Amino acid sequence: MKFIKAILVVAFFFLTTFTTYANNINISNVVSGTNATGVYLTFDLSWENSWRNATNYDAAWVFFKFKDLDGAWHHLNLSGNNNVISAGFAINAADSTGAMIYRSTTGYGNVSITGVQVGVVNLPGSFDIRSFAIEMVQIPQNVAYYLGDGNGSTFSYFSGNTPSVPYFLNTVASGITFGTAVGNLNDNALTTPLATGFPIGYATTVGNNYMMKHELSQGAYKDFLNCLTYTQQISRTVVAPNSTAGTYALAAFLRNSITITTPGVASTTPAVYGCFAEWLACGSVTGMDLLAFLDWAALRPMTDFEYEKACRGPLTPKKNEYAWGDTAISRVSYSINNAGTATEGVTYTGSVLNGNATHGGYYSPSGGARVGMHATAYATRISAGATYYGVLDMTGNVNEYMVASGGLAGRSFTGINGNGELNANGEADEDYWPGINGNATVTTPNTVYGGVTGVTAYAGLTQKGGSYSGAQIVSYRIGSGSGSTVRSPTNGGRGVKSW
Repeated sequence: MKFIKAILVVAFFFLTTFTTYANNINISNVVSGTNATGVYLTFDLSWENSWRNATNYDAAWVFFKFKDLDGAWHHLNLSGNNNVISAGFAINAADSTGAMIYRSTTGYGNVSITGVQVGVVNLPGSFDIRSFAIEMVQIPQNVAYYLGDGNGSTFSYFSGNTPSVPYFLNTVASGITFGTAVGNLNDNALTTPLATGFPIGYATTVGNNYMMKHELSQGAYKDFLNCLTYTQQISRTVVAPNSTAGTYALAAFLRNSITITTPGVASTTPAVYGCFAEWLACGSVTGMDLLAFLDWAALRPMTDFEYEKACRGPLTPKKNEYAWGDTAISRVSYSINNAGTATEGVTYTGSVLNGNATHGGYYSPSGGARVGMHATAYATRISAGATYYGVLDMTGNVNEYMVASGGLAGRSFTGINGNGELNANGEADEDYWPGINGNATVTTPNTVYGGVTGVTAYAGLTQKGGSYSGAQIVSYRIGSGSGSTVRSPTNGGRGVKSW
């Protein structure tokens, strides 16, 4: 697709969908146009297994990129005008980086909306356009919840000196501090408050807060790489973009499937990447890789507070519970069906009354599974391994990077969303994000972007949820924000959008 100043002419369209292969989200029939109030794009949008009920709803985060005259892909902002959608659905484009599209009335089932229209900023020239969509889940903010499960272990938050009592968050607690801590959470004894804006999962208003329904998929990361310059691709892969066709971009084992299909030309022409198992969770990414993807997609990292809120909702914690709100987890081997495809699934040989997750040797072959694999048409929350709000794979599959509240670096995070653009080296460059300006010291707060070095380190990042090598309980924490630069096949993640 191309568009020119005031008149947009369809000449080329490259369809891309992100992170939601489990529910087949799709944008099609993109057409451009103008009217008295500006330039707009129209398109059809569909995805499966949508809902809106009294608790919350799912949504689609839709955004666009344009290929500038310099040959690089840049973010196309929305104008806020010319938004049109069918009855029963709504568009929220208050954040100019994209549109959140969702049901406006109670309903369940597959979504197919034709003629969706969003206004875009008018640019001088003619450009190729790419469209993207990510499935999201709304997480209500004006609902109190418990932080920690009260088990009193060294890996669970507690209130003051009473580790048997979870911390009840029912106020805007930007100044929250913790009392004496033990074991692996010594940094929680800090009296330094959380930064203003640190997302704690609670606000007095409903707010606009959405979490990716699925973990980052290999297809999504492939599409991301295909929108980067040669120099940017160097930072986000393990091999040079001019390597021979068929070279693996991240790893050549444990179900990684992203490969170079057309080698790049050093410094000038980026590589083209393909992927033969797009639906599988993307492992072998560093925290820096994930944050770069989130900045590029105009999202942000979640915090460890938000992880627990999304899992637990307003329910009273159970000690040692998993994301589906129970301590029972399936420990029988799964038989893999249609491995590596859009319909990859498992045959359950044990009781589906126990929570299902990809974890601990009970899933074979080793490596990340299809995102959302356990959420079958007849699944319950427990058998699907779903959180209270309907987020999937928050226990197992791949470890998820997120902002840690246990150290000064993580506590300095202010919840800024990505703006859709990376710096010239392919690094996330948002103020106060973990590892900004190369910060690798947990006891040093992250600061504003200095204009040169983006997120090249890990100070302020932790991981939760566990992976296919072993599940973790909801309240389990790994340290206080001293992440790693290692691209382990067990590591991946997801992001959040809030405003």
